[in-house]
Parts: sequence; C-alpha cells; structure tokens
Amino acid sequence: MCPYACVWRVVMSAPMGSAGMADTPRTSVKRRAKMSDAAQEASFTYHAKMITYLLAWSLVSGLIIILNNWLMNYNDFPFPIALSATGPLFSWIVSAILVASGHTKLEREMTFKTWIRQVFPIGFFTAVTYATGNELYLFMSVSFIQMMKSLSPIVVLCLLVAFKLDVFTAPKLFGILLMTIGMLVAVHAEPSFSLFGLLLMLTGEAAEAMRMVFFQHLLGASQFGLIEGLFYTCPANFFFLCVGVALFEESELKKPENYNKVLSNPAPYFLVSALGFLVILTTLGVIQTCGSLTFKAAGQVRNIGIIVISIILFGDKVTVVQAIGYAINVCGFAAYQVVKTREDLQKLQKEFENSIDGDVDGGGSGQQSIYTSSSNSSNVNVNSKTPLLDTVGSPAGYGNTP
Repeated sequence: MCPYACVWRVVMSAPMGSAGMADTPRTSVKRRAKMSDAAQEASFTYHAKMITYLLAWSLVSGLIIILNNWLMNYNDFPFPIALSATGPLFSWIVSAILVASGHTKLEREMTFKTWIRQVFPIGFFTAVTYATGNELYLFMSVSFIQMMKSLSPIVVLCLLVAFKLDVFTAPKLFGILLMTIGMLVAVHAEPSFSLFGLLLMLTGEAAEAMRMVFFQHLLGASQFGLIEGLFYTCPANFFFLCVGVALFEESELKKPENYNKVLSNPAPYFLVSALGFLVILTTLGVIQTCGSLTFKAAGQVRNIGIIVISIILFGDKVTVVQAIGYAINVCGFAAYQVVKTREDLQKLQKEFENSIDGDVDGGGSGQQSIYTSSSNSSNVNVNSKTPLLDTVGSPAGYGNTP
C-alpha cells in the first residue's frame, strides 16, 4: 500500500478556497508546503509501521515453526493436529474476552444457519491447512519444507484456472517452469524426501487457497473485522481440529506418558498457542501495511532465515545442489510475482479509468472525478476489513500459515 494515497485524500478533501474557488498563488504555495509536510510524515509513519510489522511477523512465524518442530521431534510429542488446535482455541478466548469486555463490538449479527453455511467451510479448510502444515515436520526436515513452500503459487494458480478465475499465460508458465525445475533439483538431492509429505503440502496449500476464497466472502461481503471474524471462525476451526484429534491422535494422546508431558511442562505448549494468535495478527499487519507482494517477498527471506537456523539448531543438511535448486525456485517465484503484480496493476488501472469516465459522464468535474476515485481506492486499501486478500481477490499467499 502506498502511503501517499492517505496524503492524497487529506489534501484533496481540504477546501480550495471560498465558495469552492481556485487558490491564489499565495495559498497555493502554502498548500504545496502542507502537502510536502504531510507526505514526509506519512512516509515516515508508513516505513516505521512496515518495519515493525515485518520484524514482528518474521519473529513470531519463525518461532512457531521452530517450536513446533522441537515439540514433535525432540520433545517426543508427535501430535501435530493437537498442537494446531491450541492456536484457534487461544485466539477464540482472546476474541471472546475482547467482545465480552466491550473492547470489540460485534457489528454484524449472524444466525446459526448463516454460520453453518459461511463459517463452517472456513473451519474445515483452516483445520486441514493447520494440520497438514504441522504434520509435515514428522516426515521432512524444516529446511526442506521451507524450500517446498515456494511451490504454493503453482497450487493457487491451478485452482484459480480450474475455477475459471485466471488463465495460463506464457510469462506465468515460464515462472512456474522455473519453480518446478528448481524444486526437482532440490528434491533429487534431498535424502529425507517423502512423497507422502509432498502430498500433505499440496493438500495444505489447496486448502489454504479455498480458505481464502471463503474468507473473502465472509470478511468482504459481510464486512467483518478481524477480531469479529476470529470470534465467529475460531470455534469452527477448533471443532474440526478436535475431530481430527479424535480420529487420528486420541488413543495415543490419552496415554499417561504423552499427556503428562503437557502437564509437567505446560509453558512451551502455551507459548505455541499464543504464537499462533500473534501470527494471525502480524500477518494482518504486514499485508494491510505493505501489501501482499511485500508479504510474499518477506516470506521468502524469512524461509531462508529459517533454513539457516534449522541447520544450526537441528543439524539439517543442505547440499550445494539443493541450494542451487532452491535459488532457481526463488527466481521462478520472483518472475511469477512480477507478472502477477503487473496484471493486478493493469486491472486496477482499468477500474480507475472506468471510474473516472463514469464520473465525467455523470456530469462531475475532472478534478472531482480524480478525487472521488482516489478516495474510493484509498478506502479500499486503508480501511478495508479484508486485508488477507489481494485487491483483485486472489489469495494473499502461503505466508498466512506458519
């Protein structure tokens, strides 16, 4: 998001002079000075928020990955679905406290029938995303999982094409080809590669994309805020994760040697649940402040950092061939994002021009048309309650899930 959109709204909403007349040369100079000061202030605020959110998100999302891996593989607690359930439970408790205390007001009432139709699918796909994401750490190394996450644009694009929301183009296919070649090189040199693990990752990425589609409908059409959205969605997430625990983990989890680990040392398990909540909030902050493209790029940088940390802490082995394959994969990811961003900007520009043409045809002045379109566009980006999605409605990316 560009910080100067906010400045444009402030400046254009200021009166131009008495009775709407144009500024005199003196007042025009003062207006330009105010515009410059406002632009500098907005730029400083924007960059301060951007750095803060990026650092916070990188820290908490990296910590939860490392902590989950430690609990499952080194603390001998191989229950990824149960660990995943702690995040939605903690998030709902926090959101319920905020609602009960009056800090957050429920702006929309939701009937049980509407909740079942709109929220229950979100709960299912979120549960699948979280469970498969954590299950991966039982089959492959942390470093290799971070490499494979670069394949998420391929999964998202294939789903969008399947639902006729996007089309294959030569530039996109070039980026996908690079990502595929890079991953094949990395997979060939990975001793811990698991086909079942790869299927888990693809399932999780597909569920994440579907979750975003339903989130767009819930938080977009219904205009729910984030905390309000958590208040309604987290019970559904927790329900489906509990179903997963009952089906796949309950018998082993009920053994004294397993649940006593939580009772004797609850701190790391409580920390996992708190980090899950913080990941949601900081993800929102990054996308709302910086936009999804910066978020995806930051995810790549974070993944590289996690790979380095996992080599140091867990002794993961990364060969030269793997590093080359991952580098090719990142290049393909960058090429795809450049093409996708260019398409998004063209769509936004076309919508902007159509808006201006509509205002002009409706009898408004050219300057007022520009202001109206800019203001509307800024409202979408600054005050939008659907920051988990790109402005054109495509999924915000794999980074939403740790």
